[in-house]
Amino acid sequence: MPFSMAIQHSSKGAALEHVNVRMPYATHLRDARNGAARMSRSAASAGERIQAAALARPCRWPADIRAVIEGETFDPPPFNVVIGPVFPRGEPAGTVVAGGDVLATWGDGARADMAFSVAKSYVGLLAAAALDRGLLSDFAEPVAARIDDPAFASPRNRTVTWRQLLDQTSEWEGTLFGLPDTVDRDRQLAPTDDPARFDRATPLGPPGTYWDYNDIRVNALCLALTRLYGCPLGEALASFHPAFGAATGFRWHGYGARSTIDLGGRAAEVAVGGGHWGGGVVAGVPHHLALGGIVLGRGVLAGQRALSAEALDVLLTPCPLQPVYGGLWWLNGAQKLFREAPAESVFAMGIGSTVVWVAPSLGVVAVIRWVEAEGVANVLAAIVSALTGRKEI
Repeated sequence: MPFSMAIQHSSKGAALEHVNVRMPYATHLRDARNGAARMSRSAASAGERIQAAALARPCRWPADIRAVIEGETFDPPPFNVVIGPVFPRGEPAGTVVAGGDVLATWGDGARADMAFSVAKSYVGLLAAAALDRGLLSDFAEPVAARIDDPAFASPRNRTVTWRQLLDQTSEWEGTLFGLPDTVDRDRQLAPTDDPARFDRATPLGPPGTYWDYNDIRVNALCLALTRLYGCPLGEALASFHPAFGAATGFRWHGYGARSTIDLGGRAAEVAVGGGHWGGGVVAGVPHHLALGGIVLGRGVLAGQRALSAEALDVLLTPCPLQPVYGGLWWLNGAQKLFREAPAESVFAMGIGSTVVWVAPSLGVVAVIRWVEAEGVANVLAAIVSALTGRKEI
């Protein structure tokens, strides 16, 4: 049902804007700050334990995200630069929805904050929606078969497929928006793998032969999807479901003039798949709940189908080279990511950390924002304990 959400526009200290967003959850969401007062005593107690776990390991970054980037958190000079919009971050916040009711909520979830790599999972849903809309017929198709752009014109890059970009196995090579792929060519493995294989010296292989988490390549996918949809990704997402409309305060930035392209005579900014150099998704907790709600609802959010279940299943197919990843989402198969969460869990995750957790067997969508990566497992354990009575590990 509708609920009032204050979205803080963080540029130049703008005032709060109150808007109504339609969400798929029950009356407890009418005012998250008073949600605990409407819970049963046992539910309130469970919510307090979850909140305590979420607040026990807060993000240690300063509020100034520009200082985080320029302070070499991600890259050494000369690439510790801000080229897209950045906004100060808030304090830890989050909401846990189980069976349509709020189990726990804390902090200022209405505040719009940078989501970093959670943006990638929004990109994934847009790719799946392209299948439904007939813009794509198969993720196995080379991007260059439909997209005429220099980024996909070289002998190597013209063989790269949509699936390879979605699974981070493309081995795409080049410079995009002034940033070479080598900046992020870390030959990085998932957190489940042996770090001994982390080696920037590992040579490029043919597309589809190596898994490497690389923001430049995700931005190449963003470029391709912008051309495919014929509009900026934020507009495409708003057409996908009104929960992400501009009036809700949802924002998706690129790198300004650096990432602006011509779409049939219209100048369009290519939004990017993270905040590594600024830009990316800036959103409130309710937006991320909507993202997770689409996955939990098998493509349906608030009674409106945003995506077919078939397209969602195709998107979330595990990558053979990295089974804990697929379609720009993290997958908990065999509980390899988090033993505290059910094996069918899927996650959207951004550094900082912002985590969107979907656990279908528990009927849960949870958003956990600005918690240290090392503290996320404890929050998951507290949620599972509250719902199942299972002792926290």
